[in-house]
Amino acid sequence: MTTNTSSATTPPTRTDEKIIIRRMQFSDIPWLARIAASEYFDSDLTAFLCPRRREYPEDLIRRFHQMIQQRFFNPRSLGFVAVVASHKHPPVAYAQFARFGDDAAAHRLVTAQTSIWRTLQAWYYLARDRVVNCLWPDRSVDREAMRRFDESCQVDAQVYWESSEMKSRYGNRWHVQSVVVSTPYQRRGIGKRLMSEVLERAQAEGVVVGLEASTDGEKLYSLLGFELRGRLAMNVGDVAGGIMMWTPKKLQ
Repeated sequence: MTTNTSSATTPPTRTDEKIIIRRMQFSDIPWLARIAASEYFDSDLTAFLCPRRREYPEDLIRRFHQMIQQRFFNPRSLGFVAVVASHKHPPVAYAQFARFGDDAAAHRLVTAQTSIWRTLQAWYYLARDRVVNCLWPDRSVDREAMRRFDESCQVDAQVYWESSEMKSRYGNRWHVQSVVVSTPYQRRGIGKRLMSEVLERAQAEGVVVGLEASTDGEKLYSLLGFELRGRLAMNVGDVAGGIMMWTPKKLQ
């Protein structure tokens, strides 16, 4: 069993249609989860972490839904989607970025995105997801593979971002959490437009932008000015890929 939810849930594509970038909305999340599940379905990492995804594709979609939702409610996170101007919905691509640090720009973002109502929503959906996952565990995932991957991510975070030395240098930064474009809309500059949302902010704030790239991602992000800092502690399938960083002109 395979999925092709991306093409099934996105509007017909024409090369001349206008694409609009806007802020992510809560109602976008179910669509974005299906786009992510479809685009990552046969990736090496997804095959490693979720070997039974063909048997339980809806469990994989739920995993992406919960991840996108959790980031959405994080006051340090900004999300953007791309939509076709003639349709407006559903989205055809999305990106999520997180702002770390305690400088003035970070405080402004957190303050602007913090409210009692938003906090209550975040608590409610977190509690609901925990109950759902307890009653209906994700059948697509390999727990041991997930444990090994999480440990490798912690190693990378410590080496490149979280040590005392790295925090003193890059504690204030933007971090790219995900950039996903539905297959029919790829190679049209949409990913670059989504990335410009964070690069423009980072340039104005004078902070770096970090990310973890796959082999293909490394080539793409290099074109946007990102430089490789080092290889990932754990490579799944990919022979390359690694930790990359973009530096604003004022810090160069």
